[in-house]
Amino acid sequence: VSAYAAVMAVLTTVAATLMVLVPLSDVFDTLFHPHGRGTVSQGLIRGIWRMMHRLARGNHALLSLAGPIAFIAVIAVWGGLVVVGFALILWPHFPEGFTTAESIGGGGDLADALYLSLVNLTSLGYGDIVPTAALLRFLGPLETLLGLGLLTASISWILLLYRVLSDHRSLSQEISLLSEAEDATGIGLTDVQPEVAARILADLTSKAVAVHDDLVHSPIAYYFHPRDPRHALPLLLPKLIDVIDVCSQPDRAPALRFQAGVLRRALDDLLETVAQDFLGAAPGDAAGTLEGYRRDHMWSPRSPT
Repeated sequence: VSAYAAVMAVLTTVAATLMVLVPLSDVFDTLFHPHGRGTVSQGLIRGIWRMMHRLARGNHALLSLAGPIAFIAVIAVWGGLVVVGFALILWPHFPEGFTTAESIGGGGDLADALYLSLVNLTSLGYGDIVPTAALLRFLGPLETLLGLGLLTASISWILLLYRVLSDHRSLSQEISLLSEAEDATGIGLTDVQPEVAARILADLTSKAVAVHDDLVHSPIAYYFHPRDPRHALPLLLPKLIDVIDVCSQPDRAPALRFQAGVLRRALDDLLETVAQDFLGAAPGDAAGTLEGYRRDHMWSPRSPT
């Protein structure tokens, strides 16, 4: 029996160690890897998006909760895996490897191990359960360091998302203002001086490149659905493509046609990323990607912008 228990303790420790390494690897892939593709986080985010998609049924206020819920869920899963992993490492050593306060009894069940792991992660240090074995005494500080690392990573992710979502809002807002100005004044972009129009397109190009990079490095941004159609890129990008087509006509000034071509290529890169990474579609069909993008975010073609 003792040999069996020893083998099970080793197997449990190995499995628990892998459980701890999974969220650490996921944090690295999500926040520090150039393409931001954490396996656990991406699977969880997409699962929550599909669930909210079914629940929303066109309710944009409800669908807009998908991104924040996914963000909180990923952090909770990271922390939960670390807590459970360390608890499973500690559990086989209860109660012999610990001294416990008289008020809580001898202890030794999984609940005690989970409690101690959670206390270690949050660096509370109540001291009612204290390890006595030499190796076990190092696990508490190690888990506390990981807990502080998870807290720092979560805050860093929040700050990153704030900038990323600002980039999306900036691009959508500028497209909306351009479209509204043309409708209100009856003056198109091609009616102003070519140098001025080219500068406007250049600014839009910079914003489109920023949004593309954001989706590559922080893909969770795709799932932050705006409630206001004036900030909905799936509805606004076709308007921008129409402007590009007008500015690209052969009779336009060379500076305007050149900058329109640059912007079109930036949008092609953006739509290719949306098609491959979020819609599971083949790249190259801009119209099909825009339609899929619009449907995935539940926008009607007749939505006001």
